[in-house]
Amino acid sequence: MTVIRHLGHAGFVVEHAGLRILIDPWFHPAFLDAWFPYPDNRPLLPEVVGGRYDYLYVSHTHEDHFDERLLGQLSREVTVLVPRYRSQSLRRRLARMGFGQQVLLGHRESHRLGPDAVATVYLDTSHKEDSGLLLDLGGYRFLDLNDCNTPLSELPSGIDLLAAQYSGAMWYPNAYRYPPGEMARKTAAVRADLLDTLVRKVRLTGARAYLPSAGPACFLDPELDRFNDRAATIFPHWEDVAGEFAAACPEVEVVRTAPGDTVDAPSAPGSWATDQPGYLAAYRERRRDEWEAYHRGPEPEIGTAEVAGHFDRLQRLNRPLLDGYRQGLRLEADGAAWGVGLGELAERVELEDEPVDPGYTIRVPPRALRAVLDGRAGWEEALLSMRLTLHRDPDVFDLTLLSLLRYGHQPAQTRQLVRERKGAGDAVVERDGLRFQRYCPHAGEDLAHAEVADGVIECPRHHWRWDARTGRCLSGGTLPLRVEPAAATPDEPLLEPTLEGPVR
Repeated sequence: MTVIRHLGHAGFVVEHAGLRILIDPWFHPAFLDAWFPYPDNRPLLPEVVGGRYDYLYVSHTHEDHFDERLLGQLSREVTVLVPRYRSQSLRRRLARMGFGQQVLLGHRESHRLGPDAVATVYLDTSHKEDSGLLLDLGGYRFLDLNDCNTPLSELPSGIDLLAAQYSGAMWYPNAYRYPPGEMARKTAAVRADLLDTLVRKVRLTGARAYLPSAGPACFLDPELDRFNDRAATIFPHWEDVAGEFAAACPEVEVVRTAPGDTVDAPSAPGSWATDQPGYLAAYRERRRDEWEAYHRGPEPEIGTAEVAGHFDRLQRLNRPLLDGYRQGLRLEADGAAWGVGLGELAERVELEDEPVDPGYTIRVPPRALRAVLDGRAGWEEALLSMRLTLHRDPDVFDLTLLSLLRYGHQPAQTRQLVRERKGAGDAVVERDGLRFQRYCPHAGEDLAHAEVADGVIECPRHHWRWDARTGRCLSGGTLPLRVEPAAATPDEPLLEPTLEGPVR
């Protein structure tokens, strides 16, 4: 018999034929003490810490999956299923914590857990380091994709239960400075994209049942309370999108679980304690010591030399990424401001009145900037905290800059991004009279599943759009797509795309 118990967010305990597998347990605040599990799952903590497990699986290093405080309390005798990432960061962090029994698994590699139990890891095969886990337990197939976006063409099929993200886990657009009307439009677009991606995953895996998971978090710090507005952010509750999902996937059972529920005994509809008035206020008071931790101590001082040294190191670690790149970044921190020139190891960090023309401006609290400069958090964690505010002009996604900030401390990821760009046209797909590169230049999604209509090619993952005639990027970013008529000789390389700016 197989029993799957949901711990909240992306956490599970799976039991089968005497085996016990612990997956992504998250209980403590993440991302500069900003994110908290929602609903509150802390009552389960003693049981989870005291449990016996044969296997532990941690999908990736984001703090709402890699809960170091929780992991530090587990037995080191457990065998850890570790995704084989290029950077080795996850493997090394677990090893430093004393988890010496590790099984490294690459994309679609399997490990037998027991006589009729097999685990298979699925990776996001782009430069990002996310993973999902397929458990085949006596013929019952549970696919936990959490945040992972494995290429749609490589997802497994015949799934009995799919657990996957439906709510956002990104700072765009809600951390940007947009007028209310524009913010509402952008938020609605992202939410629609998230649901579209989920529906595609459900259909392609043939999932008989879906369990909403991997979000949303909640924000207990009163400074961040606006992000708890489920109608105005990319962090909806399942009830906010359930109707749309049912219309798109009417044959799929939805298993709505509260922390502690098992799949075969989920909570009754309408019984969630979070629906009661005052739930969030009471939760905030219970965790006061934890969210207040971010604010303790004197306001830190930030020196220009520290900022210069930080960006100098980032650039030196990521030379291939910045080849031929020029960009201005402006940092603002409680009245102080720095202009940072990026590209060709531009060692320029100047006071705000100096001539650095910024494409991106990031307003970062001194406490968050101090955590980044000291190495206690990366820019990815700082951005996810929603404590930062961003502005960009033009309002176009800059993949190089954001990759430098998000992955620059693990240059194996940015080097892979460069390889993806250089090899973008190596694999091609023929669709609708066109021949174009198979993998999206943004995040590597398989464009065999792209929408092609009205002279536009649209990526099914992040919905970037390109002119089907020229390959010019129309929305999403600036990276062009290699495309030509399908009548071209198949053995010839694709033509270079038109390098014009995007139309928004």
